[in-house]
Amino acid sequence: MKSVFTAVITAVSLFFSGVSVGDLCPYLDVIPDMVQLGIDYISLDRAKDAPSEKEILTYKDKAENALHPFILADSTAFNKVCEEYKNGESAEYTDSLISFVLSNADALLDEKIYPPMEYILDEEDSILPISRETVNRIIILGFSWRITGEEKYARRAVKELENVCSYPDWCNSHFLATAEMALAVSIGYDWFFDYLSDGQKNLLCETAWQYAIEPALSKNYLKNWFTWSKNNWNSICYSGIGIACMAFFSHNPEKASEFLSMCYKNMPIAFSSFTPDGVYAEGPGYCQSGMNSIVYFIASSDNFFGTDFGMSETDGFSQLGFFPMYITGSAGVFNFGDNKDRKCYSPVLHWYAGEYNSPLLASYQKSDPVGEFTPDKTDNTERNGKGKENALSALWYEASFNENSDFPDEKKSLYLKSDSGQELVIMRSSYEKNDAVYAAIKGGYNYINHGDLDIGTFVYDALGERWAEELGPGSYDADGYFFGLPAGGRWKNYCKRAEGQNTLVINPELTVDDQYALARASFSSFEESIDGGNAALDMTDAYSMSMAKSVIREFELFDNRTSLKISDKISCRIKSEIYWFMHTKAEIEISEDGRSAILSKNGKQIKASLSADGVFSVMKAEKLTGKYEYDTDYEDIKKLTVHLEDVTNAEITVILEPTE
Repeated sequence: MKSVFTAVITAVSLFFSGVSVGDLCPYLDVIPDMVQLGIDYISLDRAKDAPSEKEILTYKDKAENALHPFILADSTAFNKVCEEYKNGESAEYTDSLISFVLSNADALLDEKIYPPMEYILDEEDSILPISRETVNRIIILGFSWRITGEEKYARRAVKELENVCSYPDWCNSHFLATAEMALAVSIGYDWFFDYLSDGQKNLLCETAWQYAIEPALSKNYLKNWFTWSKNNWNSICYSGIGIACMAFFSHNPEKASEFLSMCYKNMPIAFSSFTPDGVYAEGPGYCQSGMNSIVYFIASSDNFFGTDFGMSETDGFSQLGFFPMYITGSAGVFNFGDNKDRKCYSPVLHWYAGEYNSPLLASYQKSDPVGEFTPDKTDNTERNGKGKENALSALWYEASFNENSDFPDEKKSLYLKSDSGQELVIMRSSYEKNDAVYAAIKGGYNYINHGDLDIGTFVYDALGERWAEELGPGSYDADGYFFGLPAGGRWKNYCKRAEGQNTLVINPELTVDDQYALARASFSSFEESIDGGNAALDMTDAYSMSMAKSVIREFELFDNRTSLKISDKISCRIKSEIYWFMHTKAEIEISEDGRSAILSKNGKQIKASLSADGVFSVMKAEKLTGKYEYDTDYEDIKKLTVHLEDVTNAEITVILEPTE
């Protein structure tokens, strides 16, 4: 209601300032937009025609006779890695992965450094960090036991499993923690099945049912927002509990089938985050957790039932694994929204590379450094996360994709979108070269989970450096940080506002938000060429509250895929103030006439040239109205700026080109 109230008050104020009724119509659009938002949010139209409980029960005999292990990887995968390692036939890459994991497992044997974890709630009243670390430890120890056969790893893992089964609960009030712990115990039960005693198996089974599966079958579970949401909570929770239902299927086949039917039906609701083109709506960082959980479930289902009941045939699923590679440039990732500037790697990319025969994707994942294990006498959960990833990479890496593999032609200019409203255009000169040119621009829907007011924002890499930066996440502790409706608290944060992006701000004094929070922007054209490619983004809706009549941004990579042109054509309903912003960590030297600038970084340079209206200036990376208490000090970042005043129509064209 606050959003509607703000729009109405603004409209009334402008009316008494002499603005015509026709020009006020955009302010009243917030009402139907809010209604549509509610319809979209609760829509279950992505729910899949799934196997019923009875149909799943027809697989009962097959399921109960399933060979262990089957969760994430089967005995064939383990045996292949084991035999090649013991016979000295492993690829050098696989050898390095295994060496890291075994060293990590040896470190975990020291209980003075890595004691079994106490049940301690974090600041969110959750045991999620404990659950995730349990997954890390069980995978590291389980992999090491299956590769070497050394009992010391199994003994240590059983201590971990018995410890978490002694907890008073698995924190159903924060179901991510429950699902992750269910996954950990299920993997432990499955991977150590031949080692566990009957009593230990019963303990794991009964605890998983009491603490995870039965709560997930209760009526209260389906009242949880995430059971029908489109974000990664959906896939993580259904995946973790669903895999537990496979692991402990024989304890109660009917109830296990009931929940598994829910998984196959409701997990695809979250698939709208990447359907139809594989672009993950929440961005690269959140893609990793969502994608991992989906692949974990599908791989386990294939091994357990012999089918995933059509889940992997969903539009966009086959492309999802390529999104981390597409979204990553030569100097960083396109970290829009609440995503950090770190490349998105995951062992499931090796699973994708094998499933869809992509040596290029395998090569991308191999570029994630394996690392050298160095014991530091501290409880290093981040390193244990790396150990888990290296173990899964060793299981899923297709060694036939060697260093000399031929890479099939992969499109270098892409237009990608998702049903959740995300739209991207990505262009590059190469996937393999460290100094490749990379340019990407974002359209789509502002009101996306973890999203910004960032329609039109872009990044640009050249010469091995990033020249146009994204700021990434703000402080999650900021008041109202996750309230992203119009006039919501999220938009008080500089890095979430349009002025904190590489885009336009129009008439900032007219609106609380400097882009309309419910705006949608689509690419009206896209074309790939030998030289690069070009796209046109209609940004008008983003500035409908700012008295803009038409805002079109053209984005072109040209000159043999080296130079980038950003052209904006703006028409306003009143005489207006316009800002063009580009954030950069480079030093900026502006020419005397203000029509060009040299950006310098690490001994490299690009030139920015301005045609049409305006001159360049440099501004601090901070709000026009002054710093918000939760804002970060972006001392290492400046804004290359074009500022126009008292204009009704404007054209701003900026060309960025390497000088070497």
